[in-house]
Amino acid sequence: MKDDDVLKALPTIEFDAPQGKIRVDASDNHTLCHSYVGKAADDIGYEIVKDFATIAPVTPYCKL
Repeated sequence: MKDDDVLKALPTIEFDAPQGKIRVDASDNHTLCHSYVGKAADDIGYEIVKDFATIAPVTPYCKL
C-alpha cells in the first residue's frame, strides 16, 4: 500500500475509542476526537475539569 492510498482512505475510517468516535479530517489529516481537560484526584482517579466535546483543530498554516 502506498502513502497516497493511506491518506485517501483515512477520512473514510471511524472507530470507537474510550472517549468516543475517532476520525480523521480529510481537509488537513488531523484527528477529531472528544477532548477533555482533567486533573488528578486524590483517589487515583481523575476529575473532568472541562469537556470540549469534539472540536476541530485550528491550523490555518496546514496546507495538506
